[in-house]
Amino acid sequence: MKNKYTIIFIPPDHSDAHQFQFSRRGKRILGSGLLFFAVLVIGLFAQNLYLSHYIKERQPAIDNLEQLKSAIAERDQEISHLNEMSSQITNDLQAIKNLEDKFTSILKISPTSTSSTLSRGKDPTVQNFETTDSAQTLDYQAPIVNKHLTLLQHYYEEALLQKDLLEHTPTMLPIEGEITSTFGYRHNPFGGRSTEFHNGIDIACNYGTPVPATAAGVVTFAGRDSVYGLKVVIDHGHGIVTFYGHNSRLLVKTGDQVKKSDLIAYSGNSGRSTGSHLHYGAMVNGENVDPLTFTTFTKEEVPNV
Repeated sequence: MKNKYTIIFIPPDHSDAHQFQFSRRGKRILGSGLLFFAVLVIGLFAQNLYLSHYIKERQPAIDNLEQLKSAIAERDQEISHLNEMSSQITNDLQAIKNLEDKFTSILKISPTSTSSTLSRGKDPTVQNFETTDSAQTLDYQAPIVNKHLTLLQHYYEEALLQKDLLEHTPTMLPIEGEITSTFGYRHNPFGGRSTEFHNGIDIACNYGTPVPATAAGVVTFAGRDSVYGLKVVIDHGHGIVTFYGHNSRLLVKTGDQVKKSDLIAYSGNSGRSTGSHLHYGAMVNGENVDPLTFTTFTKEEVPNV
């Protein structure tokens, strides 16, 4: 037992005791281990105290850093919002410019420097748009531009409707020439004292004169008629129909789509006719009307009526 050390553990209930023996070398090892453990614990405690003191001293800087992070996040959101609003305004301005171009096409006018200054960034409600960095300013400007765009789109849709109506309304005479017989009752051109209802106008012209459609529409009849000879009937929509009689040659057939001023026939003397001329008539909702009603001039302004 020399150079041996014994540690005895006696339980409080007087049960079997436990003993542990270790040598002098083991004692040194155990002592070194306990010392190392004690130093480690003290070191960790000291480090904890140091870190606590360091954090306490740096807390204002940490708080300031958190505030900076929050401010940067808010600024990033503001910049993102500005970019979205800027993109929306840019897209709306481009849409307005496109509508302006369509308007000039419909109205057949040349763009000028005075046409819609908004699309060129000169509208007073959106001045300094490219240089401002205020979300409040853009939030104010964007609805104005969008409202302008919405209104312009409404005008454009109305312009399309008016253009379609204009294209399908016979506002021109098919040929130039003396109007030898007007709309309404007249003396029978074949002699006698009787009168007859003339459902159109007769326009004197040379044989073979080109006859254009006075408005866009669909050909509903192209053939021979017992009274009007070679005849063309065009339905222009909106309840308007025009017809062209006494032609020498037809250039269209039933079902053809025609545009305003498209050639549809050559004048002649076919059918019940006393000479080369064009009979031009019009109907609205099934009723015969004076075709001069649609022209851009009054009957008093038509020469030789």
